[in-house]
This record gives sequence, C-alpha cells and structure tokens, in this order.
Amino acid sequence: MPSVIVPIHLRWSDMDIYHHVNNVAYANYLETARVQFLAEHNLDPTVEGYGQLVARLEIDYKAPLEYRAEPVEMELWVSDVGTSSYVINYELRDEQAVYMQAKTVMVCVSVEHGVPGRIPAVLRQILESTERS
Repeated sequence: MPSVIVPIHLRWSDMDIYHHVNNVAYANYLETARVQFLAEHNLDPTVEGYGQLVARLEIDYKAPLEYRAEPVEMELWVSDVGTSSYVINYELRDEQAVYMQAKTVMVCVSVEHGVPGRIPAVLRQILESTERS
C-alpha cells in the first residue's frame, strides 16, 4: 500500500480573520493524519520501547483553504526510511486544488532513556510496506 487517504474535517475555529484556515491549524491536520495512519496499521504510539517523535516539520502552503462542512483529503506516504528516522509526506487536497504539501521527519526514541535508537523491526516492516520514493 503506497499511501493512505485520511479525511480531514475542518473546524470553524480553524478559520482566521481572512476566512481562510489559519496556518497553525495545518500542524494539527498533520497530526490527525499521522495518528490515523498509525492506528490503521495497528501501531501503538510506543513500539518495543520506542516512541516516535517529530524531529522536523516542513509545510508548503499552496492555496488558501476556506472553511467548509465537507472534509478535504490528506494523502500521506512514507519515504526515506533510515536507521532511526523516517519521513512522512503529506498532501492536503480536494478535486479543485492542492492546499498544502508537508513533510515530517520522525525519529524513534527510547522511552526509557530518551535517546534515538533503531527503528523496531515491526515498525520498519510497516514503514517499508508504505514507502514510496
């Protein structure tokens, strides 16, 4: 499965004074999609004693998004699976436009020691099955 589609429901409170979704709401949309991705693959937030933390977040805003009742689509896929980190790519869109593209660099961190460590085998298997270059 190269990608996952997650519906993102906009909230009235996400809108700014210009009637566009405020840029800070997008980070929450990314988190929503990422958590849904992990849930769809039956992954707990902690795998074999390691949690995943966002080490880097990049967002490219492509078009203004106005509030609406119907959801927009967030497509996400994995790329660049390394020893202790991996990249999740995102695209927020509907039939008319791409509103945002983003990347998060995720790092596996030992819950006990708080230091980065190798991606656990069960997580690596899932990441590589969703990896797209």
